Amino acid sequence: MVLAGCAPARGPTEPADGPATSVSPAPAVTAPSPSPGSSPSGASVPPAPGTARPVKAPLDLPAPPQPAPTPSPSAAAPSPGGPVGPVVPTSEAPAGAEDAPPFHATVAAVSEADLHASWHAGCPVAPADLRSVTLTRWTGGGAASGTLVVAAAVADDVVGVMQALYEARFPIAGMEPVEAFGGDDDASMAANNTSAFNCRAVTGGSSWSEHSYGRAIDLNPLVNPYVLGSTVLPAGGAAYADRTLQAPGMIHDGDAVVRAFAARGWVWGGTWSSPKDYQHFSTTGR
Repeated sequence: MVLAGCAPARGPTEPADGPATSVSPAPAVTAPSPSPGSSPSGASVPPAPGTARPVKAPLDLPAPPQPAPTPSPSAAAPSPGGPVGPVVPTSEAPAGAEDAPPFHATVAAVSEADLHASWHAGCPVAPADLRSVTLTRWTGGGAASGTLVVAAAVADDVVGVMQALYEARFPIAGMEPVEAFGGDDDASMAANNTSAFNCRAVTGGSSWSEHSYGRAIDLNPLVNPYVLGSTVLPAGGAAYADRTLQAPGMIHDGDAVVRAFAARGWVWGGTWSSPKDYQHFSTTGR
């Protein structure tokens, strides 16, 4: 999670780092955000705020923390390597959820117009280097569609991880590109929205966030907040700074979420000494 605006400085710094193919395309529904970062060599223009757009109303927030069933282990196969190409993974609904549809994902190219407030001239990646991944997610009450914008080089990884989470029936509250919130990371987090790409600076500095490269994902940020001392972001997630809680959508060390990302080399911000960024996963560990 890398915050824009007046949030406190985050922990370790982050280094820099087609035609669409589809399977039963699903409408985009809902899609969090940020971690520390460092400016890659050659980043020529500092981040600029995106065009203001109406902020969507927050999604329904999670009920007060209460015991939640332990998800079944992830069964996703390792993500194929190589350049981004057709991605057509499917899965059968596990026992106990026979009425759930199989997992589907569509990977498509994006344009500057698609990115709108989340991208601007001078960003460290061009729209051509990004992909829109529309996929099936589990909400806790059923299946829904979601969309993430990520680096083309990690699109296959993202599909593999999200397939694993769907099969484990890990609930994802919302999943929309952050441009749906006018590029406002605070608004996206407050809505418990899972997101990836957002071209912006690391909090308190001028270097780029890993989200600026499309190499980081913030998952269920309201219930997996960023914690630095007494600072909790988003503020509405303060109760979830207590990681002994077991609430739907929370991420815990060694669970299906951490395992699915780790199997593809991604690192969880919950393993950092300080700050703790429980929502954040990245390819670089920053």
